[in-house]
Amino acid sequence: MVDLDIRTDDFGRLMCTLSDGNVTATATASNIPDAAADLLSAVDQAALNGIGECFWLRTSGVFRWLLRREQDSARLVVLWSAGTVTGWEHVFGAECDWHSLQRMIRQQIDRYEVSLGRPGSARANVRDV
Repeated sequence: MVDLDIRTDDFGRLMCTLSDGNVTATATASNIPDAAADLLSAVDQAALNGIGECFWLRTSGVFRWLLRREQDSARLVVLWSAGTVTGWEHVFGAECDWHSLQRMIRQQIDRYEVSLGRPGSARANVRDV
């Protein structure tokens, strides 16, 4: 089962710790709050079109999030690139239940926004397709 935890790290970046069984990975973004909004948009894209993606920017590179939905199943992949010469490196990949994944992402972003004193907005857009 995929689990994720979104929070701010010690450097003020948005951080998501992803796990699936014994596999754990971390993705971070300097482009707050755009990164959180972009991840929600990727979830919405996957809900409507079957595929969604977003990019979390850092000064040293970029994390690319890919979500693929096929009926009630989901595949989540996170890649990292430090530049065009190095290409994309696989950071995390897992298959899970679509409804659980999209609900978890929305709840984590809501929790993160509320911790910053902003009203959570992710639940208002839940599309349990």
